Amino acid sequence: MFVGFALLVAGVLLLLAELDIISGGFWDYFWPIVLIALGAKIIFDKKKHIEIK
Repeated sequence: MFVGFALLVAGVLLLLAELDIISGGFWDYFWPIVLIALGAKIIFDKKKHIEIK
């Protein structure tokens, strides 16, 4: 699921850059979004494993 989301975001960013809607390069936006998504995934995965008593 994470890979699919990353590919979706990459496609949207490439399209927006190609249409000159966003300024800057693709990599200027891609890596921060990947790091944020990866951090969120790690946080939410840990919450699933915590047992609530």
